[in-house]
Amino acid sequence: MTKDSAKIQPAVPKWLSDASNRIVSHMNADHSNSIVSTLNAQFGIKDTNATMANLELNGYYISSNGKLYFAKFTKKCNSVDEYREELIKHAQIYRDFELS
Repeated sequence: MTKDSAKIQPAVPKWLSDASNRIVSHMNADHSNSIVSTLNAQFGIKDTNATMANLELNGYYISSNGKLYFAKFTKKCNSVDEYREELIKHAQIYRDFELS
């Protein structure tokens, strides 16, 4: 990473960078329906192949049809446990947006 790109990219805290690969892999493998329903609820996009791409403190990016969409949380997370709570919240509130 260059100095210039560091200015563009917001700093991600160590706890999130350390957990990022594990969270993304787990969500894509075991909870893809939650990612799909979040994309549908927040953007009106129905894509059963959507995947979690990368994480930010206040949400995460969903990859769909070659584009990235930012799925926003209700708050900024300060720990892995808070991140998990926000993901669970999305699964619960967007359940009606799941695709069969």
